[in-house]
This record gives sequence, C-alpha cells and structure tokens, in this order.
Amino acid sequence: MKAIEKYVQAMENKDYNGLAELFDKDGTIIDYCPNGTSQREYHVYGKEAINMFFRNKFMFGKCSISEAEVVNDTQAEFVINYTGFYVMAIATVRRVSENGLIERLTVRPK
Repeated sequence: MKAIEKYVQAMENKDYNGLAELFDKDGTIIDYCPNGTSQREYHVYGKEAINMFFRNKFMFGKCSISEAEVVNDTQAEFVINYTGFYVMAIATVRRVSENGLIERLTVRPK
C-alpha cells in the first residue's frame, strides 16, 4: 500500500496513532485548507506533534474527511470538514524517506 493510501485510510478512520506512524520523526504536514474558514493554516512538524494534533482534532470532532479518492501514487482528493466548514481538498505526499515514511505532505484546496 502506498503512503497516500495509508494516509487516507488513517484519516477516514480517525486513527491519530496510525497517522503519526506514517511520518518520519521529523515529518511535516502543511494544511492550507483552513484559510477562509474560522481557522488558520496548519504547519505540524514531527511525528509526536502530528499524533497530538490529530488526537485533539479527532477526539473533539474538529476534523474529518469523506468522499476520498486516491488519484495517483502521491495524491488523493477528499472533502475535509473543519468543525462544519467543508473544503474540497487534495493531499500530496511531497517527499518520502528511504524507509518509506512521509517526510512532507501538503493539503490544499482543490
């Protein structure tokens, strides 16, 4: 299974531990989708921070995805919900380490 497929699966299942395990210890998620909503863009750096960030988002119902479709080896499209604000998004795995862990992933409005 490709990194982007695992990312989508973890996001759909709201599995913050599984999501964090997809990333290198210094992995980064940059999410530009919240711009225009009541929130700012997110820059989350490091496996532990990714775990804590998404634990908070998932546990308190502040983030979920639906209608996900993997479109190629590095990208997936989905609708992301930020506390009631819905954005059509595209996630891109920008860089993967030699051991297959994500080093950099971006999420942008589509």
